[in-house]
Amino acid sequence: MTPSELHPRKRTSEDDAGTNKRLKLTADSGTTDDHTEDLKLILPKPVTTNPAQFADRKRHIETIANIIKLKRPSLKTPKLKAIEIEYDIARNTTHRTYASTLRNAILKLQHPEKFQLGNQVKKRSQEDVLKLLKSIEIPILKLRKYGYVMSVPESIPNAKITRNCQRCDTEFKLSQQLEPTTCEFHYGKIRRNPDNKTRYYECCLGPKDDCKPCDKHKYHVYQDQSVEEKQSMRSYVKTEEIFEQKGKYRVLGLDCEMGYTTKGFELMRVTAVDYFTLKTVMDTYVLPFGEIVDFNTRFSGISALDGDFVSFNQMIQELGTVMDKDTILIGHGLENDMNALRLIHSHIIDTSILYPKFESTPTSRKSLKDLTFKYLSRNIQVGDHDSAEDSIAAIEIVRYHVDKDGCGIKQST
Repeated sequence: MTPSELHPRKRTSEDDAGTNKRLKLTADSGTTDDHTEDLKLILPKPVTTNPAQFADRKRHIETIANIIKLKRPSLKTPKLKAIEIEYDIARNTTHRTYASTLRNAILKLQHPEKFQLGNQVKKRSQEDVLKLLKSIEIPILKLRKYGYVMSVPESIPNAKITRNCQRCDTEFKLSQQLEPTTCEFHYGKIRRNPDNKTRYYECCLGPKDDCKPCDKHKYHVYQDQSVEEKQSMRSYVKTEEIFEQKGKYRVLGLDCEMGYTTKGFELMRVTAVDYFTLKTVMDTYVLPFGEIVDFNTRFSGISALDGDFVSFNQMIQELGTVMDKDTILIGHGLENDMNALRLIHSHIIDTSILYPKFESTPTSRKSLKDLTFKYLSRNIQVGDHDSAEDSIAAIEIVRYHVDKDGCGIKQST
């Protein structure tokens, strides 16, 4: 958990007092453009949400101020402006959403030209934008081809007492899963070098056919392989049957995070971002059904259970307040998220299917990281994993194409 912003009190010099007085005036007036003198010290404004440590907030403000100095040299109060920008983010986020919201704001400051097309879209009404998005919804037949569950499957439990490890492929007994062992594996995907066509692991860059595992864990893990197995654990349901009330948002970016338990690969976090504002409107941690084997922290960003986790049913109820059966969901490889949620939904925009245009197949799709770099010229999924960042990236890829092509891609089955 991120500590609060409490910091030691210190004696206030005359300069500090003057600085704080000007900061108070700025907070009251809500603008920096009328000031002719900038602050000497940077002090983040107090907030009740505790989104980050005081030192981290101060460092981010300094970064924003330096960007403003470069981009708006005529502005005489870059520090005041930076404090206002960071304060607006801090008071509207939590420690879980602060980082991704801040990164997005910094990106806009650094590359305002990349958001010019987005600004043009804002001139359209929401109804016009919705029509454009509906034109690129993926047809149900095509969703089926790409692995989406579009009707409730038969329930067929896996009666075997053993499973094969998802990481090292070793067969193990379920009854012995929590007995320590050695599981050696590569956590990265296999990629192909475009120059010499050789294949390598992206985690350690080692060649696929001649490379020792670069990671290890003390337990084996597994996933339910078929939808029939998944149905036997927890039933699929159509959104039209459970989301009867009108949801708050009409288009959402969605991303789920998973962890390994004694019941397989289970849902542990659900994040939803509003398409029109890029604000995180839901960020819920979910208690798994089985006992934790591996939090999958490198990819999930989760490292412990705490009081913020809610039951699966509570999560579904919360999801039903932000979306309904007609909400358009945007994501990357969204069939995995829908499987985790056990939801059947027909209004889907999946960036892994749509882009690059006409290149995707059910067995070959570009990663979100690659698409984000290709279309948005930025890197994601570096450092601590942030599911809101993934949701925002998928939304912005869709925005990029809709803005560029007008109506995006005409869908076919």
